Amino acid sequence: MKVKIINSNSDDYQKELKLRRMNYDQVVVNYPNEKGIKVFDKEEVEFITESEIDEFLIKYSDFLKIKLNRGISVALYKGILDTIENELKSDFKSLNLLRDKYVVNKRGIWEKEILCVINDIMPIKITANGQNFKKSGFNINIDEISTEEFLEICAFEVKKINKEIKEKEDLLGRYGEAIEKIKNPSNPVKMLV
Repeated sequence: MKVKIINSNSDDYQKELKLRRMNYDQVVVNYPNEKGIKVFDKEEVEFITESEIDEFLIKYSDFLKIKLNRGISVALYKGILDTIENELKSDFKSLNLLRDKYVVNKRGIWEKEILCVINDIMPIKITANGQNFKKSGFNINIDEISTEEFLEICAFEVKKINKEIKEKEDLLGRYGEAIEKIKNPSNPVKMLV
């Protein structure tokens, strides 16, 4: 896939560049004749598709929030979309990803557990599994979650995240203290040589 820069304020305006990676809100391009890459917001580019999967990723970019670990095909996104629309009897509009867990066993069988809200109103849990490096044969199950259960899960996750933030803030404080004491020692101790 390629992108054409449409932001008239950019030095790269009207340039066509090869897409290296994309997520739901940004694209990373290879920069020609130079080493390195450059990042653009999706609104700054026009996509030039080369395949059906390119068109799918542009139309349903919310699926890019779901991480595809090594060995998982992008065909999983299409499988999840089809399952959502078939089982929930609803057209897909948006996906708000809240949790994305991944495990793989020694035989190369992976499993994902995804907690998300579809179309801003429908909390669901998606479990999917498949074989590493296979583009089909996924097993995808969708369970609607009751409002009460969803709010309990959210409260638990928010509490867990707040605890992790507190632990990281404490760690940052210890680093800051260590740096300050190394830079400005109050009681220098002579090192034995």
